[in-house]
Amino acid sequence: MENNTEFNLKEKIHNWKKALSNNPSVTEADVDELESHLLDLIDDLKAKDLDNEEAFWVAKKRLGSSQEWEEDYQKANNAVLQIKKSLIILAGILIYFLSFYFLKFSSKLLLISLLALKIDSHTSIKIVLSYLTGAHFFYLLFASSIYFREKKTVAFIERIKMKPRDILYLLITTIGFGIIDTCLLPISKKLIRASGPIGNQFYDINFYFNYSFPLIICLSFFFLHMKYFKQTKSTIERGSK
Repeated sequence: MENNTEFNLKEKIHNWKKALSNNPSVTEADVDELESHLLDLIDDLKAKDLDNEEAFWVAKKRLGSSQEWEEDYQKANNAVLQIKKSLIILAGILIYFLSFYFLKFSSKLLLISLLALKIDSHTSIKIVLSYLTGAHFFYLLFASSIYFREKKTVAFIERIKMKPRDILYLLITTIGFGIIDTCLLPISKKLIRASGPIGNQFYDINFYFNYSFPLIICLSFFFLHMKYFKQTKSTIERGSK
């Protein structure tokens, strides 16, 4: 029997594997194992004179749908999945604090540098304000680009592979940024007092930043999570049909 040239076997297997990968009960190792079983079945069926299309659908039917073995995989992978989820959540928290302290210490460092260069105090404050505002808009642009590109949203989140070593690196970096911010605080206070009226303006900027940045981060993560959940659910439903 001649192969069906209109049927793209590689594409079908890729889509099947992609839908399977979006199942939260199945790990990456499970997906590779199931793909290996599927390919073995297809090879056996093709050896019996079935074409690519017939072999794929018969092999897929024999292997069964995710709903049939989802509970077994969920029990077997429960500990692994919980650790993975915990690492991602912990990484998200650390990335928030890392970004928060980076912007705080870099804004202080920028102000100190501008004042040390004898730049007008009001101009220095405007530059620092523009820097922090630009950081807000950059993050919003980044989060929005992920949200509105539907095909990339799930892929972006699924590509996040966290290991305990990565968490340790994030923790050390975050602590380092926090220490730098603390060390720069007395220096910035001294220069601000010497610069007269800009003190209140700088403190106001820091005060609003302490609330605005966490709010933007929380809202972004919330909407991205809802998008991810909705997209993943629809993908799993299509893949199980």
